[in-house]
Amino acid sequence: MKNNPRALAVTALTRVFQSKAYSNIEINNLLKNSDLSDADSRLMTNIVYGVIQHKYVLEFQLKPYLEDKKVELWLDLLLMSAIYQLQYLDKVPDHAVLNESTEIAKQKAGRGAGNLVNAVLRNYQRHGFKDLPKGDSVYNLSLRNSVPRWLVDLMIDQQGFDKTKEILSSVNQPSHVSIRVNTNKTTVDDLQKALDEQGFEMHKSKISSVGLVSKSGNLVNTQEFRDGLYTIQDESSMLVAPALDVQPDSKVLDACSAPGGKTTHIASYLKDGEVFALDIHKHKTKLVRDNGQRMGYGDIISTGAVDARKAKDVLNTKFDRILVDAPCSGLGLIRRKPELRYFRKPEDLENLQRVQLEILDSMVDLLEVNGKLVFSTCTFDDEENELVVKKFLDKHLNFDLIPVKHDPVLDESMTHGMLKIFPSDYFTDGFFIAAFVRKN
Repeated sequence: MKNNPRALAVTALTRVFQSKAYSNIEINNLLKNSDLSDADSRLMTNIVYGVIQHKYVLEFQLKPYLEDKKVELWLDLLLMSAIYQLQYLDKVPDHAVLNESTEIAKQKAGRGAGNLVNAVLRNYQRHGFKDLPKGDSVYNLSLRNSVPRWLVDLMIDQQGFDKTKEILSSVNQPSHVSIRVNTNKTTVDDLQKALDEQGFEMHKSKISSVGLVSKSGNLVNTQEFRDGLYTIQDESSMLVAPALDVQPDSKVLDACSAPGGKTTHIASYLKDGEVFALDIHKHKTKLVRDNGQRMGYGDIISTGAVDARKAKDVLNTKFDRILVDAPCSGLGLIRRKPELRYFRKPEDLENLQRVQLEILDSMVDLLEVNGKLVFSTCTFDDEENELVVKKFLDKHLNFDLIPVKHDPVLDESMTHGMLKIFPSDYFTDGFFIAAFVRKN
């Protein structure tokens, strides 16, 4: 069923939950090998993200009709995808959902599976959407927003009840597409005009002077992208390079660089300087180089396949700026990568904190005196952010925390000199940035 959007959606969902695959990668891989129309591609994508974002709600709706039957994962996801379409997609006819879902089950597992799907969906149609619990207990918030209870508990503990509700209410809304303009090749206004003329309806970012945002659209497939006039990058991620306070002749180390969005942003500030970009995976350093070439910074960026935790043993030079955009849980990305909420466990946060501190420790002797070190993550939990900063400073007395360089519009997101953005603040990814200076 290579050209059936509903069947492809179930295939993508099965890969995501069976193999902990990223939804965006599975969607792209399947679409690349299909002949779906634009409308069917959008339907398939909508179903995949919709089921992931509303998984607990869909399971709650489905449970009364399965009567504790154990069904295979693909069949469970097929039923959830059908209920998602019936409940959330107004323009999709109910009969199309029922008929196609039944047919997909028949073709995959025979008449018995088709009959089960048909019976469950007709039963659901008769009874309708079951009301969700209205109270604000942790269980109810978890269910209504399809976010694991441990994560709701953590957010309430760290951010308070009201902020948690605000974040939860935003993470299942459709994400936007944002781009960073390469201002060495064009201006924000000129690029906005060019893309508007192609139907993208761009508007300026509220938090980055070089950012443009669109509600949707395939912004990779334009001549402007191929010519390096912009790169795809979340708005909050665009705040990292400015925090380094890069000078035209700076020698910069980007310790965890792939795919190179921040690396090319750093390069955009350089004239006589250079940026050395590391990544633990050799094939990912090619992504960084390719991005650098496309953006026009091939002669400024060099790469190395190095585990950042061992950088001090491999590199024999010093830098006056170092960026550690550290491996993290990615909880700030749960709008764009909704599957992450189900894959993460509480113990991951401690394990990642240890890795982050090991990377930071490896950078200490690579930084020049009076040089600046920026630490960033795409998550909002304290374990991977503020607690990392505290432990680093407690261990390295020759480093001071300094206020993150930022635009005044972000003043409310600053606490003790550190910048923390939640997914609900500006409808971006959640993000954290801290900056240090090395003393004599």
